[in-house]
Amino acid sequence: MMPTVFFKKKKKLLPEQDLTRFDDQDIILESEAQIQEFLPDILGQALARTWVDKRFLEAFYDQPKEILERAGVFLPRSISVEFIKQDKERPKVIVYQNNGQKNIRVLELKLVMVAAT
Repeated sequence: MMPTVFFKKKKKLLPEQDLTRFDDQDIILESEAQIQEFLPDILGQALARTWVDKRFLEAFYDQPKEILERAGVFLPRSISVEFIKQDKERPKVIVYQNNGQKNIRVLELKLVMVAAT
């Protein structure tokens, strides 16, 4: 099942950031299946960028879901995104779905670098 693609005006909630879009068109993920299929790649790119772009790291740390929206990725209201970066630990992103009573973890991603020779 492919995500629905729409053109949508950008919100002006955050200070201007030089954000790279994840696709030429907006990506609107509407179902848990779409989130499971497409969001890991998108969040992997965001995590990688936090390693090399301090401004992006700070913005993504403060408002991950809003930063995704500024980059053209839209999630349902019931989905929340938490970015965690503690001291020397690798940064990670946890995606939750609120079912009305509690948050249920949908995804957890941690950037792992592998060196090949």
